[in-house]
Amino acid sequence: MSTRKTLVRSEAGVRLERVEQLSARGKQQSQFRLSGRRLRSPRWIENEREALDAFDLEVIATLSDPALQRLEAEGSEGEPLSGGPG
Repeated sequence: MSTRKTLVRSEAGVRLERVEQLSARGKQQSQFRLSGRRLRSPRWIENEREALDAFDLEVIATLSDPALQRLEAEGSEGEPLSGGPG
């Protein structure tokens, strides 16, 4: 089975990827993988509209999270939440 990952959106340390799997019989399965600093493990979503909505909500939650704001202010490693140069 081959797998193809495509980045759909990325903002504030939150990533939404489309993961497509093609079986030996040619059947294709597509899911969306949502990951970010606030999530302990990636969230898998089957519906694209739901995945985009979940991405938007997670970005808002990440930007509103006081603990993550403190980490950014202290110059923590990783992608800056604001998306600017770090």
